[in-house]
Amino acid sequence: MLKKNQLKMASLTGLACLILASCSRKESVEPVATTIPETSPEVQALAAVSSTAKISIAGSTLQLGVVGHPMGDAPYVKTPATTQIQLIKGMGMKWYRVGFQTLSDGTISVPYLFEPLRLAAQAGNVRLLPMLYTRTLDLTASQSASYKAGRTLGSNFAAKYGQYFTYYDLGNDLELKLLLPKTTGQSQADYDRTKFNVVAAYLKGMDEGIKSKDPDAKTMVSAGWLHYGFIRMLDWYGVNFDVVAYHWYSEMEAIAPKAPYYIPDITKKLSSLFPDKPIWFTEFNLRYKDVSTHEIDQNAFISNFITKCKNNPKVKVAIIYELFNEPDKSMLEGNYGIVKWTDPYTSWAKKLVSKNLTL
Repeated sequence: MLKKNQLKMASLTGLACLILASCSRKESVEPVATTIPETSPEVQALAAVSSTAKISIAGSTLQLGVVGHPMGDAPYVKTPATTQIQLIKGMGMKWYRVGFQTLSDGTISVPYLFEPLRLAAQAGNVRLLPMLYTRTLDLTASQSASYKAGRTLGSNFAAKYGQYFTYYDLGNDLELKLLLPKTTGQSQADYDRTKFNVVAAYLKGMDEGIKSKDPDAKTMVSAGWLHYGFIRMLDWYGVNFDVVAYHWYSEMEAIAPKAPYYIPDITKKLSSLFPDKPIWFTEFNLRYKDVSTHEIDQNAFISNFITKCKNNPKVKVAIIYELFNEPDKSMLEGNYGIVKWTDPYTSWAKKLVSKNLTL
């Protein structure tokens, strides 16, 4: 979710494709369009999925959720928290992933927006997943100073809000700051080791700080594309996170099965690499293209990927990026929502996928 921090996937065959964008204080995402042509077999296969088929998780343990930006982005601030929660609940979703900036004492920077959201989520039986921004991370600091900074941030936040949360998402797309040029992120050799040690120390501090104030807390760390090497390295470093969080978009789904990767199902790859940890997909969606079939393609991609998640019991939660279109942003970021605006920001309509998710 970081704004304008973009990374390209480099393959041994010369394929290049955008991965993810990273997080800013305003939780903006600005990904670059995939290089896969709209007429590719992958896109045609996605479009072949029935646009009227309901998306069901019946018979599985999978739970669904959605990302939102209710702590500052206009479509959310201008939409009552109760309405956001009603929409989420109406689609059979149980999770709302929200990014939080904090002050030095751990207080959420916009408490006047958090409190109505918290109350609405509690009343609607929707669980909030806080994505805690690593605002005090300094890649030039020592490991000991980084550990202390992370622990302070985590403990201060959990001391104030631990009663409201069980799971905590520690930062976002941090591996993008560490990748060496022309690498895939699969191996530890793909990362700047000095910077990695700083980030790992910080996350270890966050994890231990949160759990010092909220002993029942469960933490997660994230990566995207084939950057699972970063998560494995955190494990080896001694960061005691509980959940593997992952970000996965349509161009990744299209390229991963091909040479030189040969990964037809990222859910199975992750569960084989992390057999003792549950898997959560905390962002997934179709990359936006300004084509007439976008809603059909989005519905097909999300439906197909949910089916993969549903068929792998190691995957516990799948969270779509994101709830609302954000028309005040770029064409790409402005259209990721599963709900669109007919008149910003007073009237909205469900996109095809959200209609099919509705119970």
